[in-house]
Amino acid sequence: MVKIKIPKPYQLGIFFLVCTSWCSGVTFFVLKTWFFIEGDYGIESHSLQFPSLQFHGASAFLMMVAFGVLLGSHIPLTWRIKRKRKSGIALIVIPAFLMITAYLLYYIAEDTTREWVAYAHLAVGFSFPIVLTIHILTKIRKKKQHEH
Repeated sequence: MVKIKIPKPYQLGIFFLVCTSWCSGVTFFVLKTWFFIEGDYGIESHSLQFPSLQFHGASAFLMMVAFGVLLGSHIPLTWRIKRKRKSGIALIVIPAFLMITAYLLYYIAEDTTREWVAYAHLAVGFSFPIVLTIHILTKIRKKKQHEH
């Protein structure tokens, strides 16, 4: 069970999912934006573009499960003791935004709106590991201050 302090195995699992989701999302974007191949009928998408999107979707789905566990355990406990609320709120808003924009990307057919949503998803998704790192480093810094 996840409490105020997240157990190491669960931390490693979250870091692994963030890393795989982030890397596969960036890989998809790079392949979709800058890498094309010459096919039998002209320029085509890179052959790894769709598999990277599939991998991104699978790892993001597992991240949603991990997020649900944190919503039900870690977040309510730490909210009551008023620790790291600013970065904690960001770590609630960012995944929620990513889930909503991912849903919209799956179902929006209009090209202009889809492009805006895709870039919003990319920008916010790109920032997620940075915000998570700040959240963790704040804890480490405060722990070192209390030791000295």
